Amino acid sequence: MASVLTTYYLQPPEGRDALSFHFGRQGIGMEEASETLASDSVFAALVTQAVLLDPRSLGSDGGPAFAQPFVGETSAPPFALSSLFPRLGQLILLPRPALTLPKMSDAQREQIGKGFKKLRYLSPRLFADVCANRPFAAQPIIMQKGKVWLSLEEARALPRDLPQPWQPESGTRKHAFRPWGQQSDESEPAWLARLGETPIWDIDSLPHVTVDRVSNASAYFEVGRVTYAPGAGLALLVGFADPAAQAGFERLLSLLGESGLGGRRSSGAGGFTWQRGQDLSLDMGQTGDRRVLLSRYLPLERELAALRSDRASYQLVNVGGWLYSTGRPAQRRQRVRMVAEGAVLDGAAISEPLRGKLEDVRPDYSKSRLAHPILQREKGTTHPVYRSGMALALAIPDKEGA
Repeated sequence: MASVLTTYYLQPPEGRDALSFHFGRQGIGMEEASETLASDSVFAALVTQAVLLDPRSLGSDGGPAFAQPFVGETSAPPFALSSLFPRLGQLILLPRPALTLPKMSDAQREQIGKGFKKLRYLSPRLFADVCANRPFAAQPIIMQKGKVWLSLEEARALPRDLPQPWQPESGTRKHAFRPWGQQSDESEPAWLARLGETPIWDIDSLPHVTVDRVSNASAYFEVGRVTYAPGAGLALLVGFADPAAQAGFERLLSLLGESGLGGRRSSGAGGFTWQRGQDLSLDMGQTGDRRVLLSRYLPLERELAALRSDRASYQLVNVGGWLYSTGRPAQRRQRVRMVAEGAVLDGAAISEPLRGKLEDVRPDYSKSRLAHPILQREKGTTHPVYRSGMALALAIPDKEGA
């Protein structure tokens, strides 16, 4: 569990007005994209940068030396990181906790309507209110077709000096990106109505054509792309247990921004720069033993009691995908089931802080029903392929209304 979370804002690279990524969705074609990237994928991207920076620096298990402090079950990892979350200016949007929302009036519920089912992200003030089961001070501002809720107080603090309506350089779809802050000649009701209709991000599909080298036949396909409005973007939260690890982490983050994050990097997607922001501060009142996750999580055997408790509430997600290793064919990683962001766990049910673990997900064809056509009964790579389930968690009140 981290007490202080360092904030990093991902911003457009030099010469660009907005962030653009292809974060593919597992099991769906390339035409679909997600607005964010999970913590296990961010960690894997950092491991790749560490290998590219010094390919000869290896640990005892053949994996990169960068990952060795995270391997095992006893030592405290130097840091834990969150998934990437959307942000509006400096306002970070946090995952909806797996808790019942505070009690609302009938009028509030009627106005929100089906927005309860669509909700995915909360502003920090509302996130803290849900964790502490405090009634909302005012009707939430609902954006992104119900996925995002802001408090009125935080909405009023949004910057007003953002770029004017913007359209991307390529593609045919028009993006209705507009400033969020209330303009000097705009009434508050009119501004709130406009704010609710103003997108933070837009997901569209870009057309592509591939040509077969033998037959010269062409095939049309589309690739999904998420584009963030100017002044918006993504944020990464990191809890550093070892302050000495911060400089190395930031160096890898810079390299990752130059290499690109996600897919379709050769088409210009994925590049970013970063800036340090203010440390995340949440007012939840008196906190206790319950924990809310800001990352995906793979529990150690001794941590399973935190999930089995009656006070725990969470969702599981199946994580698969592909791996690429020099000199080896592309292969599917072993699937692993992880606890999703927003989970609420019972820290009192275990004797140590939540840690989590790394999982080696490279294929092992000695356990397969059929041998691999190329690798036969070997392992998929000569080195481990890590998936990070290290927990980044916040303490929240133990009882409703606390």
